[in-house]
Amino acid sequence: MGNMYVVMSKLKDRISTDNKHMIKYIMRKIVLSLFALCCFSAVMAQQKTRNLSVELLGAQNVVGINYDSRFNGNSGLGYRVGIGYGHGDNSGLFLFDQKINGVGVPLELNYLLGKKNSKLELGFGLSLGVYHIKETVANVNTGSWYRGHRPEVWQIKYYTNKENRFGYFFFGDIGYRYQRPNGFMFRVGVSPSFNFGDKYGLNKTAFFPYIGFGWSF
Repeated sequence: MGNMYVVMSKLKDRISTDNKHMIKYIMRKIVLSLFALCCFSAVMAQQKTRNLSVELLGAQNVVGINYDSRFNGNSGLGYRVGIGYGHGDNSGLFLFDQKINGVGVPLELNYLLGKKNSKLELGFGLSLGVYHIKETVANVNTGSWYRGHRPEVWQIKYYTNKENRFGYFFFGDIGYRYQRPNGFMFRVGVSPSFNFGDKYGLNKTAFFPYIGFGWSF
Protein backbone atom coordinates (compact mmCIF):
# COMPACT_ATOMS: atom_id res chain seq x y z
CA MET A 1 0.00 0.00 0.00
CA GLY A 2 2.83 2.35 0.90
CA ASN A 3 4.68 1.55 -2.32
CA MET A 4 1.57 2.29 -4.38
CA TYR A 5 1.20 5.68 -2.67
CA VAL A 6 4.80 6.54 -3.52
CA VAL A 7 4.27 5.49 -7.15
CA MET A 8 1.07 7.52 -7.43
CA SER A 9 2.78 10.54 -5.89
CA LYS A 10 5.69 10.32 -8.32
CA LEU A 11 3.29 9.88 -11.25
CA LYS A 12 1.34 12.95 -10.15
CA ASP A 13 4.52 14.99 -9.91
CA ARG A 14 5.58 13.76 -13.34
CA ILE A 15 2.25 14.74 -14.87
CA SER A 16 2.39 18.13 -13.18
CA THR A 17 5.90 18.72 -14.50
CA ASP A 18 4.91 17.61 -17.99
CA ASN A 19 1.92 19.97 -17.92
CA LYS A 20 4.13 22.88 -16.94
CA HIS A 21 6.50 22.12 -19.80
CA MET A 22 3.56 21.78 -22.21
CA ILE A 23 2.09 25.11 -21.07
CA LYS A 24 5.48 26.83 -21.45
CA TYR A 25 5.86 25.29 -24.91
CA ILE A 26 2.42 26.44 -26.03
CA MET A 27 2.94 29.95 -24.62
CA ARG A 28 6.31 30.18 -26.39
CA LYS A 29 4.68 29.17 -29.68
CA ILE A 30 1.90 31.73 -29.23
CA VAL A 31 4.35 34.54 -28.49
CA LEU A 32 6.53 33.62 -31.46
CA SER A 33 3.49 33.39 -33.74
CA LEU A 34 2.25 36.82 -32.64
CA PHE A 35 5.71 38.30 -33.15
CA ALA A 36 5.94 36.77 -36.63
CA LEU A 37 2.46 38.09 -37.47
CA CYS A 38 3.43 41.61 -36.36
CA CYS A 39 6.60 41.47 -38.45
CA PHE A 40 4.65 40.20 -41.46
CA SER A 41 2.05 42.96 -41.08
CA ALA A 42 4.79 45.59 -40.84
CA VAL A 43 6.48 44.24 -43.97
CA MET A 44 3.19 44.15 -45.87
CA ALA A 45 2.42 47.72 -44.82
CA GLN A 46 5.84 48.82 -46.06
CA GLN A 47 5.21 47.20 -49.45
CA LYS A 48 2.57 49.78 -50.39
CA THR A 49 2.84 53.56 -50.22
CA ARG A 50 0.03 55.59 -48.68
CA ASN A 51 -0.26 59.33 -48.19
CA LEU A 52 -2.39 62.10 -46.76
CA SER A 53 -2.53 65.34 -48.73
CA VAL A 54 -4.23 68.69 -49.15
CA GLU A 55 -5.61 69.48 -52.62
CA LEU A 56 -6.50 72.86 -54.07
CA LEU A 57 -9.03 73.04 -56.93
CA GLY A 58 -9.31 69.91 -59.08
CA ALA A 59 -11.86 67.32 -57.97
CA GLN A 60 -12.10 69.07 -54.59
CA ASN A 61 -13.54 72.21 -56.31
CA VAL A 62 -11.89 74.60 -53.82
CA VAL A 63 -9.95 72.77 -51.08
CA GLY A 64 -10.01 69.31 -49.54
CA ILE A 65 -8.13 66.43 -47.93
CA ASN A 66 -7.24 63.13 -49.66
CA TYR A 67 -6.18 59.66 -48.52
CA ASP A 68 -4.31 57.87 -51.30
CA SER A 69 -2.86 54.34 -51.39
CA ARG A 70 -1.15 52.00 -53.82
CA PHE A 71 -2.28 48.39 -53.91
CA ASN A 72 1.37 47.39 -54.00
CA GLY A 73 4.66 49.25 -53.98
CA ASN A 74 5.16 52.93 -54.79
CA SER A 75 3.77 52.84 -58.34
CA GLY A 76 1.04 51.16 -60.32
CA LEU A 77 -2.65 50.90 -59.52
CA GLY A 78 -4.14 52.63 -56.48
CA TYR A 79 -7.08 54.61 -55.20
CA ARG A 80 -7.94 57.75 -53.28
CA VAL A 81 -10.83 58.95 -51.13
CA GLY A 82 -11.30 62.54 -50.04
CA ILE A 83 -13.62 65.19 -48.72
CA GLY A 84 -13.67 68.85 -49.68
CA TYR A 85 -15.52 72.13 -49.88
CA GLY A 86 -16.84 73.47 -53.16
CA HIS A 87 -18.16 76.85 -54.32
CA GLY A 88 -19.51 77.93 -57.68
CA ASP A 89 -21.11 81.01 -59.23
CA ASN A 90 -23.00 80.74 -62.52
CA SER A 91 -24.40 83.99 -63.87
CA GLY A 92 -26.13 84.98 -67.08
CA LEU A 93 -25.94 88.77 -67.46
CA PHE A 94 -28.41 90.32 -65.00
CA LEU A 95 -31.27 87.89 -65.68
CA PHE A 96 -29.95 84.82 -63.88
CA ASP A 97 -27.60 84.12 -60.98
CA GLN A 98 -26.79 80.79 -59.31
CA LYS A 99 -24.55 80.31 -56.28
CA ILE A 100 -23.52 76.82 -55.15
CA ASN A 101 -21.83 75.83 -51.88
CA GLY A 102 -21.39 72.32 -50.54
CA VAL A 103 -19.33 69.34 -49.51
CA GLY A 104 -18.18 66.69 -51.98
CA VAL A 105 -16.54 63.28 -51.65
CA PRO A 106 -14.28 62.35 -54.60
CA LEU A 107 -13.67 58.62 -55.18
CA GLU A 108 -10.97 57.70 -57.69
CA LEU A 109 -8.98 54.85 -59.16
CA ASN A 110 -5.57 56.01 -60.38
CA TYR A 111 -2.36 54.72 -61.87
CA LEU A 112 1.20 55.97 -61.38
CA LEU A 113 3.69 55.40 -64.20
CA GLY A 114 7.37 55.52 -63.28
CA LYS A 115 9.62 53.43 -61.06
CA LYS A 116 11.43 56.40 -59.53
CA ASN A 117 10.00 59.14 -57.34
CA SER A 118 8.83 61.26 -60.31
CA LYS A 119 5.70 59.78 -61.87
CA LEU A 120 2.96 60.36 -64.44
CA GLU A 121 -0.42 60.40 -62.69
CA LEU A 122 -3.56 59.17 -64.48
CA GLY A 123 -6.90 58.80 -62.75
CA PHE A 124 -10.65 58.59 -63.21
CA GLY A 125 -13.32 59.05 -60.56
CA LEU A 126 -16.69 60.27 -59.37
CA SER A 127 -17.45 63.07 -56.93
CA LEU A 128 -20.67 62.84 -54.87
CA GLY A 129 -21.90 65.61 -52.61
CA VAL A 130 -24.66 67.67 -51.07
CA TYR A 131 -24.87 71.31 -52.14
CA HIS A 132 -26.83 74.38 -51.13
CA ILE A 133 -28.07 76.12 -54.27
CA LYS A 134 -29.39 79.68 -54.40
CA GLU A 135 -30.91 80.74 -57.70
CA THR A 136 -32.07 84.24 -58.56
CA VAL A 137 -34.11 84.67 -61.76
CA ALA A 138 -35.26 87.97 -63.24
CA ASN A 139 -38.67 88.28 -64.86
CA VAL A 140 -38.91 91.23 -67.24
CA ASN A 141 -42.38 92.67 -67.79
CA THR A 142 -42.37 94.79 -70.94
CA GLY A 143 -45.96 95.93 -70.53
CA SER A 144 -48.39 95.88 -73.46
CA TRP A 145 -48.68 97.78 -76.70
CA TYR A 146 -51.38 100.44 -76.83
CA ARG A 147 -52.44 102.12 -80.09
CA GLY A 148 -49.10 101.48 -81.72
CA HIS A 149 -47.10 103.02 -78.91
CA ARG A 150 -44.31 101.09 -77.17
CA PRO A 151 -44.50 101.13 -73.36
CA GLU A 152 -41.98 103.46 -71.78
CA VAL A 153 -41.51 101.59 -68.47
CA TRP A 154 -40.20 98.07 -68.12
CA GLN A 155 -40.67 96.22 -64.85
CA ILE A 156 -38.09 93.71 -63.61
CA LYS A 157 -38.96 91.37 -60.76
CA TYR A 158 -36.44 89.03 -59.17
CA TYR A 159 -37.42 85.63 -57.77
CA THR A 160 -35.11 83.69 -55.45
CA ASN A 161 -35.16 79.94 -54.79
CA LYS A 162 -33.02 78.10 -52.23
CA GLU A 163 -32.64 74.36 -51.84
CA ASN A 164 -30.26 71.60 -50.77
CA ARG A 165 -29.57 69.18 -53.59
CA PHE A 166 -27.54 66.09 -54.31
CA GLY A 167 -24.87 66.71 -56.94
CA TYR A 168 -22.27 64.74 -58.86
CA PHE A 169 -19.67 64.93 -61.60
CA PHE A 170 -17.15 62.58 -63.18
CA PHE A 171 -13.55 63.71 -63.31
CA GLY A 172 -10.11 62.68 -64.47
CA ASP A 173 -6.58 63.47 -63.35
CA ILE A 174 -3.67 63.99 -65.74
CA GLY A 175 -0.54 65.32 -64.13
CA TYR A 176 2.83 64.97 -62.46
CA ARG A 177 3.38 63.42 -59.03
CA TYR A 178 6.52 63.38 -56.93
CA GLN A 179 6.14 60.61 -54.36
CA ARG A 180 8.69 58.83 -52.20
CA PRO A 181 7.82 55.69 -50.18
CA ASN A 182 8.25 57.84 -47.09
CA GLY A 183 8.34 61.62 -47.00
CA PHE A 184 7.13 64.64 -48.93
CA MET A 185 4.58 64.21 -51.75
CA PHE A 186 3.64 66.76 -54.43
CA ARG A 187 1.21 66.59 -57.37
CA VAL A 188 0.05 69.05 -60.03
CA GLY A 189 -2.00 68.73 -63.21
CA VAL A 190 -5.39 69.22 -64.86
CA SER A 191 -8.72 67.61 -64.01
CA PRO A 192 -11.25 67.37 -66.87
CA SER A 193 -14.86 66.76 -65.79
CA PHE A 194 -18.30 65.98 -67.21
CA ASN A 195 -21.82 64.88 -66.21
CA PHE A 196 -24.89 63.38 -67.89
CA GLY A 197 -26.64 66.72 -68.27
CA ASP A 198 -29.38 66.02 -65.72
CA LYS A 199 -30.46 68.33 -62.90
CA TYR A 200 -28.05 66.69 -60.46
CA GLY A 201 -24.98 67.12 -62.64
CA LEU A 202 -22.57 69.88 -61.63
CA ASN A 203 -20.95 71.89 -64.42
CA LYS A 204 -17.28 72.78 -64.08
CA THR A 205 -14.57 74.22 -66.28
CA ALA A 206 -13.64 71.63 -68.90
CA PHE A 207 -10.00 71.43 -67.75
CA PHE A 208 -9.75 72.47 -64.12
CA PRO A 209 -6.19 72.69 -62.68
CA TYR A 210 -5.19 71.09 -59.39
CA ILE A 211 -2.24 71.16 -57.01
CA GLY A 212 -1.66 69.03 -53.94
CA PHE A 213 0.98 68.39 -51.33
CA GLY A 214 1.23 65.98 -48.41
CA TRP A 215 3.19 63.20 -46.72
CA SER A 216 3.74 59.58 -47.73
CA PHE A 217 4.15 56.73 -45.26
